[in-house]
Amino acid sequence: MTDQNLSDLLDRAGERIAAGSPPLGAMIDAAAVVRRRQRTRWTGALAAVGAGAVVAVVVGGPALFPAADSRTPPQPSTQGTSPVESEPIPPGTRLVGIGHVAIAVPEEWATNAIRCGTATRPTVVVDVTVIEGCALLAPKVHDVVWLERAVNASMFVPDRDVEIDGVAAQTNEVTCSELGNGTTSCTRTVFVPSDQASFRAIAKTKERVDEILSWIRVVDDRVAVPGFHGVNDSEQDDDAGEHYRQALQAAGLAAQVNTQFVGGGKPGLILGVSPAPGTMLEPGQTVTMTEVADPRGPADLVDVEVNSVGPGNSMDYRGRTDAQLRAGTRIELELGSTIWVYGHGQGIGSLAGEISGPALALDDWREGPNYGRSWTAVARGTSELTVTITVDGERIVIGTVTVSVR
Repeated sequence: MTDQNLSDLLDRAGERIAAGSPPLGAMIDAAAVVRRRQRTRWTGALAAVGAGAVVAVVVGGPALFPAADSRTPPQPSTQGTSPVESEPIPPGTRLVGIGHVAIAVPEEWATNAIRCGTATRPTVVVDVTVIEGCALLAPKVHDVVWLERAVNASMFVPDRDVEIDGVAAQTNEVTCSELGNGTTSCTRTVFVPSDQASFRAIAKTKERVDEILSWIRVVDDRVAVPGFHGVNDSEQDDDAGEHYRQALQAAGLAAQVNTQFVGGGKPGLILGVSPAPGTMLEPGQTVTMTEVADPRGPADLVDVEVNSVGPGNSMDYRGRTDAQLRAGTRIELELGSTIWVYGHGQGIGSLAGEISGPALALDDWREGPNYGRSWTAVARGTSELTVTITVDGERIVIGTVTVSVR
């Protein structure tokens, strides 16, 4: 594999804010009498949350967080419970949750605005099971809350029991760390066992962390749209779509299934759901899920892309996607550039290209699997590159690229 191919694969697969309400910690410590409250029932219209979100490693620390696991965290040593007095839902917020537990975040917050596991702006993070294996130098600390199903017992050790709208929960002390760039990152977690819902807040100050966590609510008459990335990860050898439909049914939601062709994609893999994971819906409402469709023929078994670089030491990369290739696409190259094809899926070992026209010639790269799949722009003019695979002795055309060399 060449450096260019490796780069392609990696590219694809990978100040302070004043506290506006009483801090959670202060409310916990000041409480002397346990009093249960009725769960809040929401009858007004609630703004829905939108979420978007995929190869990566997951590590601990103030910037990177592991995917939740199903282990029950160790029980806190502090005896007794203290109430957490939730503040009324302020205007200009939206609910994002897991099960019947949600947090009211400002509407202007983004969803899943993270890079290398670090927030790039104030954001709520939901249904993210893997994060990029990289690190940001001198990252800024933005308000962020991570929603995860269950908790990682190695990272969360509760030290007190609390109540949120009459429902038992667990929390720990706020911890802060210096990032080395003159900023501080503070974090704290609240875990609600009944819904296996974990909320981890990050901010510049302890007070702001407490304030963010005071936005958590229990909403009996709404339920969150389940996440689907975990199903794709854990059930992709079976039918991820079927497992997700079961999750929707268990949540009391209905499913509508659409399918979409994806070259080389595994049928049944979930491409997306709408409304997005974390959106609070009324029981019985419909979630539209889009799955990878069954292959229509041998060409659908592969995903093929085109990339180019050059000339010389130039790092001017220009590429085309599988969809563009199949539709027929054009690309302009400088004289001396190199262009190649690559991909994955069944039959990809027979991937080849056929050239017509004077602009391209078979590259003399003899350093591995690219030989026979890469070409050099040797003359000004136009060539057409026809990309094919061979299945059971039959030549299958994937698509074409018209290459203009100037």
